[in-house]
Amino acid sequence: MINHPIQEIEGNPSKGGTCFLSQLDDLRQQIDKIDDQLAKLISRRGRLAQGIGEEKSRQGKMTHFHVPQRERAILDRLKEQNKGPFPDSSINSIFRELFSATLALEKPLKIAFLGPETTFSHQAAVRHFGHSCTFNPCGNIETVFSEVEMGNSDYGVVPVENSIEGVINLTLDCFVDSPLYICSETRLPIGLFLLSKTTDRKKIQKIYSHPQPFAQCRNWLNSNLPGVEQVPASSTAQAAELAKQNKNTAAIAGQMAAEVYGLNILDKNIQDRAENHTRFLVIAKDKAKRAKRNKTSLMFSITDESGSLLKTLQLFAKNKINLSKIQSRPLRNRPWEYLFYVDFIGHVEDKTVQHVLKTLSKQALFLRVLGSYPEQGQP
Repeated sequence: MINHPIQEIEGNPSKGGTCFLSQLDDLRQQIDKIDDQLAKLISRRGRLAQGIGEEKSRQGKMTHFHVPQRERAILDRLKEQNKGPFPDSSINSIFRELFSATLALEKPLKIAFLGPETTFSHQAAVRHFGHSCTFNPCGNIETVFSEVEMGNSDYGVVPVENSIEGVINLTLDCFVDSPLYICSETRLPIGLFLLSKTTDRKKIQKIYSHPQPFAQCRNWLNSNLPGVEQVPASSTAQAAELAKQNKNTAAIAGQMAAEVYGLNILDKNIQDRAENHTRFLVIAKDKAKRAKRNKTSLMFSITDESGSLLKTLQLFAKNKINLSKIQSRPLRNRPWEYLFYVDFIGHVEDKTVQHVLKTLSKQALFLRVLGSYPEQGQP
């Protein structure tokens, strides 16, 4: 058996243990000093932010304290300066929490999301806005839209597509009649866990989850729990709650659900594909400001005749606009008529984009720009 080198040195002063401990204490003291400095700087930053809010109020420029384009510019600048050892994602998370806490000094943002708590929509909202916000869980996607439209929430977070299961059609349907804009996007890695009160997987007789996680874990379930009854739930959170209440059952949900509902993690990352992400849209009443890298989303419908879609796509191609997504969707209450949802790289204020939209408006039966917003790179 080979002893750990740190244990060996600490246990034998003759081999340099005293020197090692002295060096360790010195490093820890340096960290303590840095922590003290960080705490003072964070407080100073908060007071400066409060001063900005007070000055805006005096000048009559205050509509609300949140300036998302300013946050994005800060994160982009820090990413360019980051030389490690922390990855960009860690820097992003740290400063998201700092932004959230700073806003809470004035008035916490209220964020509507597809609830209940611990759902992936909840996790995406926390990931994007930080923990210091007030979160408003909604029973369905339509309610998320209406809560923002009525001013009961500042922003809404709604799922729009999953890398395995594809687009969430209900979200696209809600945009048809809503006046809200897409002001940002965020991607969340989806890690699906098998959770239960029992610690013995062999005792599980029933599994609860939302239909999408069931579909994303189909092969794993067939291999590891064949024949076990699968019961659909309205959300992964409800599945976890049911598993907590019923003996010899399990839930497929995220790690947060295990912590909140006191369930054991029997298996981790049971999704059939490791690269499983869901893209969420952040919706608001106001349009987003231009960022360094922008994406635009729009919806349109065209006449049902030969070559009409090709003609539309060629319009983008001829103007060298990169389409990152196109999705067709049947129009509600209008059989055999289709709505197209498109994402492309660029901003509505770009001259080329303005030219394309002007031309498209003449060809389309219906056209609505859903928003130009900062593009998020691949996770």
